[in-house]
Amino acid sequence: MGERGPWGWVTEARLTYALKLLLVIVLALYLGGIAIAFLERIAAVVYIGVGAVFFAYLIAPIVSRLERRMPLVAAILVVYAALAFVVALVGWLVIPRIASDASDLVRNWPQLYAALSAYLSDPNNPLLSRLPDTLRADVLRIPVTIAEWLHAHGFETVGRVMNFALGAFAAVATFVIIPLFAAYLLLDMARLRGALLRLLPDDRRASVLEFIGDVDRIFGGFIRGQLLVALCVGVMLTIALLVMHVKYAFLLGLMAAVGDLIPYVGAILTFIPAVMVALANNGWVNALIVAGLFVGIYEIEGHLIAPTVVGSQVRLSPLMVLLAILIGAELGGVLGMLVAVPIAGILRVIVLRATKQGSP
Repeated sequence: MGERGPWGWVTEARLTYALKLLLVIVLALYLGGIAIAFLERIAAVVYIGVGAVFFAYLIAPIVSRLERRMPLVAAILVVYAALAFVVALVGWLVIPRIASDASDLVRNWPQLYAALSAYLSDPNNPLLSRLPDTLRADVLRIPVTIAEWLHAHGFETVGRVMNFALGAFAAVATFVIIPLFAAYLLLDMARLRGALLRLLPDDRRASVLEFIGDVDRIFGGFIRGQLLVALCVGVMLTIALLVMHVKYAFLLGLMAAVGDLIPYVGAILTFIPAVMVALANNGWVNALIVAGLFVGIYEIEGHLIAPTVVGSQVRLSPLMVLLAILIGAELGGVLGMLVAVPIAGILRVIVLRATKQGSP
């Protein structure tokens, strides 16, 4: 066989396949832009739809097990009744404490801000006295920067969120529309899957079923696993803050749990305010211990809880997860961050299948 040279691997078949793949990517990006613009116009419907899909994936395993002993409708009703009881019990035990923490924080914010500013500006501060002057000046600007941001964005955003969360539409969407849509999804899942398979040629049905199984594994595993991880982190941090006598422990624990639904976000979202509250109210020793507890809990999450519970469902590296979250935030805000990781996992499966089946 003669020498083919450094470009011998460039065959007509490979070049044609690469051009086709590039064309598909460009077309997908173009259509994706149109789809995003359309979805922004029906944002409320999108939120309800995503919530229904997430909720359906969350309860699907329990419903499937109950379906072995009773009709599907009865299984769904049993699961909904159990969830309603749990939500009512947790609401009765926890929500009053969270509401109390929130109202106390709003009422005591001026005193908290003044105490933190005074502590940071104290020349005898053991934490800051040894820092270079430029770095210390930046640290002293932290309370001012936070106050300016809250005045410009934070309180207004929180007000809009609270008005929405307490509004009739949010209550109906959360407790009526989303569970109703999820129930219909569970009831029609088998019929929809069968209808899809009937549209496909016989030789493609096995691969499509395998792909659907991969999607179920990625989406379902990520949603259920991440929810359980977030719950564990929120409970551990709440207990740690209560033990350290840090104010607003229940509110900060809720922030940690909600933020942890998005990988890497919960740690930053709660670490800074928790340490600041501990520093302003309990002193620098307490704040350092709280910071150490946060680091320890998130190390436990990252190396023990998350790998065990979530596993390698999406099979993405930490760098790819972070990149997916940033892209999701840019394209879809908070909702984009929530769905970015499982969507990236599904795209990975699609690319692997396309390259495997299309490569010459």
